[in-house]
Amino acid sequence: MVSLKAVQASNAALRSTTSGQVSLFVGATSGIAFHTLTEYARNANRPKVYIVGRNEATLSKVIADLKKINPEGTFLPIKSEISLLKNVDAACDELKSKEKSLDLLLMCPGYLKLSRQGSLHHHLANSTLSAEIRPTKASYRVSIADSIPHHTDNADGLEDTISLRYYVRARFIANLLPLLSSPQTSRIVSIHGAGKEGKMDENDLELARSFSMQSAAVHTSTMNTLALAEIASTHPSISCVHVFPGVVVTKAFTVFAADWVLPLRWFFVHAVLPFAKLFTVSLPESGQRHLFHATSARYPPAEVKDSPAAGVVLQKGMVVAKGEDGLQGSGCYLLNYDGETIGDQKLLDEYRKRGMGKKIWAHTQEVFDRVLSKA
Repeated sequence: MVSLKAVQASNAALRSTTSGQVSLFVGATSGIAFHTLTEYARNANRPKVYIVGRNEATLSKVIADLKKINPEGTFLPIKSEISLLKNVDAACDELKSKEKSLDLLLMCPGYLKLSRQGSLHHHLANSTLSAEIRPTKASYRVSIADSIPHHTDNADGLEDTISLRYYVRARFIANLLPLLSSPQTSRIVSIHGAGKEGKMDENDLELARSFSMQSAAVHTSTMNTLALAEIASTHPSISCVHVFPGVVVTKAFTVFAADWVLPLRWFFVHAVLPFAKLFTVSLPESGQRHLFHATSARYPPAEVKDSPAAGVVLQKGMVVAKGEDGLQGSGCYLLNYDGETIGDQKLLDEYRKRGMGKKIWAHTQEVFDRVLSKA
């Protein structure tokens, strides 16, 4: 584990390491990414940050708070409902009309599915939880990895959870690769399910025929990793980081209990959650750790791992991490919440030998072409 003390020391050194970096934060108006953004504002020197969100009032409040933290920073809203790929394109076009380079792309759009006599969908700015709540005769049952199919297509014809966890993120990356390739180095951070990779149904990558919450989690975790590895391989000046944030108690947990009968809701909020917090990562610590993941030279791009441009200089006793291929400083990193590398190396090696990174990226481009041709 990278100690929290080392994380904090590295973050504090960010101000003297870089100045005027341009960043894009997706899904950062609440939850994990919001706390990461707050730490970035607190520690960065004259940052210029674009923040994608769907609610104008929330964006305005977030930006006002950030300006109080760092009056020298520039914080700009991009209002967009990014659950649809055409809206992702519009958000990227807005950024590209103003900037020629991008130093950091951090993404944490999450999804909570509630189902009660039909479907109600609510998108949350964290990826720590995806759940389905369904009514029984007397109460509600919560299932974190429901194996019963409940496939809900959006207007793109893509399942909602899969789109936000993978295709939306991949679209941001594809659109912004020219900007990310412009600086000497840049970094992509996707906060989702590193280390949760597994066997996929390669004949149904979108899970149009075999959807379950568990299969969606495995597919999106695996496709995120394979796509990022492919990007790091073909763009060696870009460092790609896929993170599992651990169990972080966010407002998504209390949303679960909103419709429960009062005694059960009271017990969950006042007894279960406080006990659970003993075994979870707090939001402030999660924000500090993800800023470290986004800025430390511990996770450099393959091309310039020995350059000062690789990130904040390593703290004493710290070494460059191993990439998803098992090689030190190879450009794509799968991280646990604590900054240590994770993943089934045997499975990843098998995927690499079969060229699955290229196949996943080609599949992704095909999905983009199909969806956007109808937009």
